[in-house]
Amino acid sequence: MNTQWFTRRVASGQAVLRTLEAACFAAATLIPVLSFHKFAELELSESQLLVGVLATLMTALFYTALGVLIEFKTRTIAR
Repeated sequence: MNTQWFTRRVASGQAVLRTLEAACFAAATLIPVLSFHKFAELELSESQLLVGVLATLMTALFYTALGVLIEFKTRTIAR
């Protein structure tokens, strides 16, 4: 009985991929905005700010690339 409940699908694979894609693009947008807002509050040296900005941009780029890869995966499932 319990195995039937745990193996039952709640959403389609396409819906899960679309949700993950939206979450990745939202993270790619929110991370730099929130990080730069926090950088403005902190008193950072130039080198600390440079490392923080580079890390923030690389993280945003990572989430953007992940969202694009999920979009390609969604298109191949739809065919």
